[in-house]
Amino acid sequence: MKVNLILLRQISILSVIIGLIIGLISNIPFIGNIAFVLYIMGLSGGLMIYLKKNNILGDITIKEGAVMGAVIGATSFIGFCISFIPICIIIALITNNFLGNILLSGFTNFSMFFTMVFLLVLVALLCALMNGFTGGVTAYVYQVLAEYKNEKANEFNIGMK
Repeated sequence: MKVNLILLRQISILSVIIGLIIGLISNIPFIGNIAFVLYIMGLSGGLMIYLKKNNILGDITIKEGAVMGAVIGATSFIGFCISFIPICIIIALITNNFLGNILLSGFTNFSMFFTMVFLLVLVALLCALMNGFTGGVTAYVYQVLAEYKNEKANEFNIGMK
């Protein structure tokens, strides 16, 4: 397994930017919940499809797809937290928001802060696991489609003889 480190760095920067955007969107009341669920489950698949369509990502194996998916999931969740938590705390200072008050108390008490950081790392690992699976499935589908395309091309050439 040989993963291109430059490509992995570019993918992680792109996924952090997407995480920042989804962190901003997740503060919108009804749209945020749907965006967050789609983000946790399918960000790596969507990003890999986008990179494949633009010919940035070449042929990858299932293991490489899973590794890329895990990197996408973990780094995008870090970007999500960087934008979501401060905005949620600002909203809590303006209004009486339950989640914002919990986050605000996490910065005033050491044990609460430690618990909050532990939970964020746990969710980042969960997001990496889910996106790693999605990335592996996306790479598998691309491998099957490539084999099917080659098989159809060979059948056409045999019929021409």
